[in-house]
Amino acid sequence: MKKLHFYVLTAIFAGILFASCTKTETQGTTEAEKPLTAKEVATASESKILSGSENRLTFSTKDLDGNTVTSEIFENYDVTLVNIWGTFCGPCKTELPHLEAAYKAYADKKVNVIGLTADLPEGDAETLALAKEIWKDAGCTFKALVTVDSFLPIYEQVAGFPTSFMVDKKGQLIPGTLHLGSLSKEGFEKLFDKALKAVASK
Repeated sequence: MKKLHFYVLTAIFAGILFASCTKTETQGTTEAEKPLTAKEVATASESKILSGSENRLTFSTKDLDGNTVTSEIFENYDVTLVNIWGTFCGPCKTELPHLEAAYKAYADKKVNVIGLTADLPEGDAETLALAKEIWKDAGCTFKALVTVDSFLPIYEQVAGFPTSFMVDKKGQLIPGTLHLGSLSKEGFEKLFDKALKAVASK
């Protein structure tokens, strides 16, 4: 990974994203679950969130345990929720148990969840240890991934942490599923249902 690229990018958007994260934490879950404002939509539009090859999320990286994970994992599920989070972000950590509960509730419905750990580049042992501790405390059983170069264009488009969206078997964004801010178990389940309905209608 081009570590310089990662840290330069982090310096550019960290202030904006951390401010958004802090604002969400202060205002609570009700405020966090409000729809994106027009300004936020312009910043984190669905048309740009996956602007790579054929608008697909493609990657090869490691999970927190060092296992290789690639975008081929999408093929094993009808839909996958991608949760962009950071170890520094209070609302990100607060919503993890709710996301885990929704993930378990939909275990038999071909729904998967992955976390993109935005502040964890390859080789950062200190942040890796912190991420593992957060994951354990939250009781998460879905995979959290180490950041690689292919995630950086996505981070450039998000307006804050946490951000979630749904993709299909091809890793393509499912329209109408991009959400900025923390969610409850019921909020995640609504996203799951919307995504499942969308792919079933194709």
